[in-house]
Amino acid sequence: MKSFETSKLIKGQDMNHHDTLFAGRLAEWFAESTFMGASQIYGKYGELDHLVAVEVHSLKFLGPTFNGDVVRFISTGIKAGKTSLTVYTKALRNNTDVLVAEGFVTFVCVDGAKQKIPHNIVIEVFETEEEKELIAKFNKIKSY
Repeated sequence: MKSFETSKLIKGQDMNHHDTLFAGRLAEWFAESTFMGASQIYGKYGELDHLVAVEVHSLKFLGPTFNGDVVRFISTGIKAGKTSLTVYTKALRNNTDVLVAEGFVTFVCVDGAKQKIPHNIVIEVFETEEEKELIAKFNKIKSY
């Protein structure tokens, strides 16, 4: 399964009253990074047919980040329907595996008239334990 990575530097204006990253800013970056990952999977951006977000299934904030940290967002496609694509994104602190947030977003492919269209995306078969755990986590969220 191929993943796509983006990063953001935390600056003073991103901080909350606890001197940690403001959750709203992290949510904004999460949505943006997940969209960029989905666009890489789809292979198109800025064209008549493109992806739009339709649901944030889960966004969990798991730990703080601080001024000067770099948050790395790693996005992985986990499920493709006929017109939909679900992407998992995790946010890591600096150059570590410290997970500060994670979640799932589903996108649909639309044409120039904003109508759903098939995207022809195929998600590879999941082989690793980590990949299988992502699918199980998503299926659990969807069952609520």
